[in-house]
Amino acid sequence: MAKVSRYHARGFFLLTQLAAGGLHTLPAAAVSIIKGDILTDDTNGYATNTATAFSAIDVGVAIASVDNSAGAAGAVDVQMIPLLRQYQWVVPVGNNAVITRGYVGDKYDLHNAYSIDLADTTGVASAVGFFIDDFDASTEAVAVTTYGYAIGHFEPHDA
Repeated sequence: MAKVSRYHARGFFLLTQLAAGGLHTLPAAAVSIIKGDILTDDTNGYATNTATAFSAIDVGVAIASVDNSAGAAGAVDVQMIPLLRQYQWVVPVGNNAVITRGYVGDKYDLHNAYSIDLADTTGVASAVGFFIDDFDASTEAVAVTTYGYAIGHFEPHDA
């Protein structure tokens, strides 16, 4: 039975209600950001989506696509939802195997800025991991993304 009502090929999508005032805005680096990408501070104060692992400088999930690839850093802003434990998300599994019940209850790392890595439970101190609460590996889910979807929340690795 499918657990997700709308399937997407990439990105983190919010399942719970966004709290009032829950959006943050940062200037974008000179990159193309896609809705649902994990955003990281590029260490110059600009949001970028080049992460392949969670780190202490992750800042949120992009709520809309922004193309600043031909512009200067800071020419446009990107809105994001911070990586707070209170929000539940759905995200494609990027590699390893079709997700099963055995993955529920543990934290996983990114595969890229828009999917998680079921082969990587390592974490960085002061960074978040994606804690899997549930999953969707229905026929409908694997028809869109090979390994199905994780349903969960962000949780600090030191928690």
